[in-house]
Amino acid sequence: MPIRKERTFIAVKSDGIQRHLIGEVIQRFERRGMKLVACKMVVPTEEDLGKQYPDEEWWYRNVGEKTLKSRREKGIEDNRKPEEIGRWVRQMIIDDVCGKPMLVMVWEGAHAVALGRKTAGSTNPLDADVGTIRGDYTVESYEVADHLGHPIRNILHASGSVEEAEKEIGIYFRKEEIVSYPLIVEEVLYGSGWGRVEEFLAEARRNVKTKKTAEETLEEKASEDFMSRIRKLWRRAFG
Repeated sequence: MPIRKERTFIAVKSDGIQRHLIGEVIQRFERRGMKLVACKMVVPTEEDLGKQYPDEEWWYRNVGEKTLKSRREKGIEDNRKPEEIGRWVRQMIIDDVCGKPMLVMVWEGAHAVALGRKTAGSTNPLDADVGTIRGDYTVESYEVADHLGHPIRNILHASGSVEEAEKEIGIYFRKEEIVSYPLIVEEVLYGSGWGRVEEFLAEARRNVKTKKTAEETLEEKASEDFMSRIRKLWRRAFG
């Protein structure tokens, strides 16, 4: 059975762009073994962001509960309801991101969504492991963001589920902008039977033999053509 490959949506946000981290982000995903199948710079509109961060109760509740949990773990008191916090977070994100450049990408591979999240690191960079993008390249935290009055600036966005990835890809890309193509490294990652020295040498010997046979055939044909021309000239000269 072939390996099931997923696609995930990754975006380098404006803070990552301003800090010249585009190349580093792409390099991390390439070295992970994922394949870039779409990439472009966009300036998201309020409509785009409204689709990406839906105006729905389940989204407000989910974001609000995560925020409250993180605050409680750090001893920060917050008496607001999860839905209230979710609405506040959504509006801050839209106000902060709208009109600023963002590099949007589609990456493909086995477990693309889960690996995308692991490579990015925890949403709160202060909790992100060293070795992840957020753990290595920012001093941001929820506390810093709250103090400065902006949404968490954590360099990039990574889809949280296959369904979320499909939706976000659909917002920023047309189908014809996503390119399917072969990548040599995929044979190493998902193939088998490659890399054996004896098989390589045997194939090389076959190629040499084939090349020699082809060269000999060409030489024989050239010799026959030459002798044929000589015979024609002889007949013309001497009848």
